[in-house]
Amino acid sequence: MEVPDFEALNLTADPPVEAYPVCEAWRDGSEGSVLHLAHIFLFLGFMGGSGFYGLLYLFTFLSLGFFCSSIWSWSDSCSTDSFLWTLALFAVSLGQVLLTSYRLRNVSFEKDFTELYSCMFKKLGVSLSHFGMIVSCCDGDIHTLEKDHCFAIEGKTPIDKLSVLLSGRIRVTVNGEFLHFIYPFQFLDSPEWDSLRPSEEGVFQVTLRADNPCRYVAWRRKKLYLLFAKHRYIAKIFALVVRNDIAEKLYSLNDKAFDSSGHRYDLRLPTHCSFYCSHPIGCCSIGDPVSRMSSTPGLPPLLFTTLPPFPSDTPGLPSVEPNATSCEEWEQTHHLLFHLGNLSLLLGLVIPTTLNLHMIVLRSLLMTGCGLFIAWAALYRCNLDVMVWNVVFLVVNFMHLFYLLYKRRPIKIDRELRWVYKRMFEPLHVQEALFQRLTGQFCTIDTLKKGQAYAAEDKTSVDERLSILLKGKMKVSYRGHFLHNIYQNAFIDSPEFRSTSMHRGEKFQVTIVAEENCKFMCWSRERLTYFLESDTFLNEVFRYLIGKDITNKLYSLNDPSLSDKAVKKMDRQPSMCSQLSMMQMRNSMASTSDTDDIINQIVRGGSAGSSI
Repeated sequence: MEVPDFEALNLTADPPVEAYPVCEAWRDGSEGSVLHLAHIFLFLGFMGGSGFYGLLYLFTFLSLGFFCSSIWSWSDSCSTDSFLWTLALFAVSLGQVLLTSYRLRNVSFEKDFTELYSCMFKKLGVSLSHFGMIVSCCDGDIHTLEKDHCFAIEGKTPIDKLSVLLSGRIRVTVNGEFLHFIYPFQFLDSPEWDSLRPSEEGVFQVTLRADNPCRYVAWRRKKLYLLFAKHRYIAKIFALVVRNDIAEKLYSLNDKAFDSSGHRYDLRLPTHCSFYCSHPIGCCSIGDPVSRMSSTPGLPPLLFTTLPPFPSDTPGLPSVEPNATSCEEWEQTHHLLFHLGNLSLLLGLVIPTTLNLHMIVLRSLLMTGCGLFIAWAALYRCNLDVMVWNVVFLVVNFMHLFYLLYKRRPIKIDRELRWVYKRMFEPLHVQEALFQRLTGQFCTIDTLKKGQAYAAEDKTSVDERLSILLKGKMKVSYRGHFLHNIYQNAFIDSPEFRSTSMHRGEKFQVTIVAEENCKFMCWSRERLTYFLESDTFLNEVFRYLIGKDITNKLYSLNDPSLSDKAVKKMDRQPSMCSQLSMMQMRNSMASTSDTDDIINQIVRGGSAGSSI
């Protein structure tokens, strides 16, 4: 048998050539200026934040960056897939710019509404989108009222809307007798609005007349209640500002009620009833308790890169000049890592900006795309410029992601304070971290046994503290006469905090005693005041919460038919009995009737009288 000639047969095979060989050395030279300009735009875009203007900034610079990358891919790189990817990313970024601009246009308002937002809603942290819903509910209409024209006539005008004065001044009278003025950015009819349930009807019990040309905005009751049903947060905000406005109106009636020491009388006491009239200060005798309020000054994204063309392996083909306007030969498709990186960027950019976790998901996908581009540039493209730029992008997006995750970190709130936060502060979008700052440094938790006094009238100083009841029940009385109870998640001494000034030697004018074993959280008044001055948002939240709490105490005082459970749910509309009693008490502040008669009428909860 003849031995085969293996050399002649040449059975050996050359090893296959890899389509995407791994880099052994970096490429020489630097990329074109257009590519670097594109990456500069991308870097500026990745520095953007959240919010309407932050998103507009981010997507605008990303659009410019992807547009420059598309030009470079077409001219310098001559890469089909690179050009198509950058073009798609540019289109998506431009679409987000247009969408964000349109949404921003929807929350741009006329001058009057802008001023209304700044004065009443912005400080409470109400977003422009939520305020846009509020404006839409009134159809963006501004109403005018000529001088000496009436907004409402007592006993005739139906209560069918809620209005805020934008300019001018309104005079409020009852039976021809002056009560008070209404100034810009105050509600015209907050007591009337709060006096009726959604299904009830009523008429004004006061006359509102324009002292000069006025402009106001008004919401129809039914339409506003529909908005409240859809958006609970807006309902909470309106409940807060309306009841705070009622408290402010009560205080304006008590500005002239001072005792012999020059201190304002507590609105819980009957002595203020005649001070607003023509009687000289100090002429009224102390009688039975009437109300529960006091008055005070207000609380003082791409990590996309395209690469230069490979040198032509075909002799005789003319070389393409840098920054040429057209390609004579297109490159082969890039490695899978390149396509996965662009896909990650595209997914991040198409996420709806209205998604709750939009920025976190966006930054995560941008970082993923950046990592894939780094691996692609280092392993297969051998391009140092591309790798360095994407390392920078990775660091920038990591810093943004870390900050976003840090803001959303779980905050440990003491179990005893958790319900207070959920009930009072979380509905107003107070962050857990801010609440922890508020309660963690100078807030203490104290207890009182049944029968012990929290404050004694004419003895306990109002300078010491501000407290919220966490557990139990307290009784408020004046000279042995019961006024009302205080339940959990309510301020204990909100009237004193709002109606008095520190370091003036003022004392409690009521006695507060624990009816059960109680636990409460309290702040040093002086330290709390300084802390609130450093945080405008929290200062406004406290001011409105205290105003609402005072009005709730007024309701519970004047409605003896309310059960304990009903009082605890005072966020809901009080009964008509409560409303009429409160209106009657306010009107009595402008009356010259005998104090004892006024007291008896109010305690009996009579239905005569008007509102502010």
